[in-house]
Amino acid sequence: MKTILFYGAYCFLPLLVFICCVSILSKEYKLWKALLSCLLGMLTVIPIAVLQSAINGSKLLNLNGLHGILISAIVLNGLVEECVKALLLFLLPISSEKERKAKKAFFLCSLTAGLALGCLESFIYLIAGTQRIGLRMVTAVVIHTLCAGLGGLFAFSVRSKEVHILPLVFAVLTHGVYNYFAGFGVGSIYFYISFAAILFAAIECRVRYTRE
Repeated sequence: MKTILFYGAYCFLPLLVFICCVSILSKEYKLWKALLSCLLGMLTVIPIAVLQSAINGSKLLNLNGLHGILISAIVLNGLVEECVKALLLFLLPISSEKERKAKKAFFLCSLTAGLALGCLESFIYLIAGTQRIGLRMVTAVVIHTLCAGLGGLFAFSVRSKEVHILPLVFAVLTHGVYNYFAGFGVGSIYFYISFAAILFAAIECRVRYTRE
């Protein structure tokens, strides 16, 4: 029991730090919205697992070669995960403040949801005995967070009746490409290309937030 509690504290520490820091730095970021975002982010694990299992079971993506692995990564990790996250983000409330402040609050809550999902996944992997969780915390958790931010910008644009689909498209492709190169493992030079995907997602968050 103590081990599980330690694992939980270790995996969810980034989420706690993020919520505390953003709560202090941003007046638009309400604690109850942050907690709701965490709940929504963690709930995405269920439909994601169901859809991925169904797709794998149907053998629709039973493709060979590196191109097949890339397509599988884009569909399973990119399309499925990011679309599910984006759909659940539609449940986040939009504040009645000016659009700029409302957008900022929604974007921060979207990042929170992605971070919550990433932390929960790390906890599950750690319980299952996966090694290099520290590396996962600065790679997979970060890509989940940033891609959720892009998905949140898409959801906000739809609810604002000014649809901008590019943030979601970039979230899907970036997450898929990240998983493809991360799958090569630390021993391969190709693994480090996954960091470029993380950097690209961070840049796109900045660009799309200011532009869309």
